[in-house]
Amino acid sequence: MGLIQADFGDVERRSTSNSADEAFQRIFGFPSSVIRESAWRALRVATGTDGVHSQLSAAGSKFYHEFVSEVRAFIDTVDEWSANCSDDNKTSPRAYRSDGLTLAFAQGSPATGNINKELHLKKVPGTVTLLELQEKAPAKQRELSFDALTSMVPARPQMWLVVYYREADLVRLEVSLPAGVDSNGKIIGWDKRLMLDEVNLTDQFVEARNDERGEDGVAVAISAR
Repeated sequence: MGLIQADFGDVERRSTSNSADEAFQRIFGFPSSVIRESAWRALRVATGTDGVHSQLSAAGSKFYHEFVSEVRAFIDTVDEWSANCSDDNKTSPRAYRSDGLTLAFAQGSPATGNINKELHLKKVPGTVTLLELQEKAPAKQRELSFDALTSMVPARPQMWLVVYYREADLVRLEVSLPAGVDSNGKIIGWDKRLMLDEVNLTDQFVEARNDERGEDGVAVAISAR
């Protein structure tokens, strides 16, 4: 399947609902429901740990690692993608597509998933992530910012962040593309933000599997919503 990724550094673009789902599928080649369902399963596990919700707490750390593990386990089954699950860098887990497109993970602020608020990360990304962000930051090609041309431009490797914010039994989510980082390692803004529906424990997801992970090792999850 051909993957088309718009590659213009334009003003920040924010997508919600169906448009975000369609953009995610076009850019990454698999459905955004993978992110939501992974967050839901991680939330179920973490809420059984204790009632503290900071990422630094036992429950918060459990949520983070379960969430990342679920997302990467699925991505590792997708053609052209590799999550390197057997050789994981615990300090900067990520997944790579064969052309260099990258998905990393970050904890956001209460503005996560809110189209009307400015997104900030909870903390400055690690050194490895910052180096990749500097290398992959989208170029500002404003003179070519025409929607009609996006399908003519091949994908250039970029690093997107799966940003989450957990508050009690609810998780807010978005998958967003940093515009760049400053000399202090702070993200200067966002080129694109794909707002995903939030997740809570009352959501219902039905997992369809042939066996534990499917006969071919692929876990398929279907939202009941």
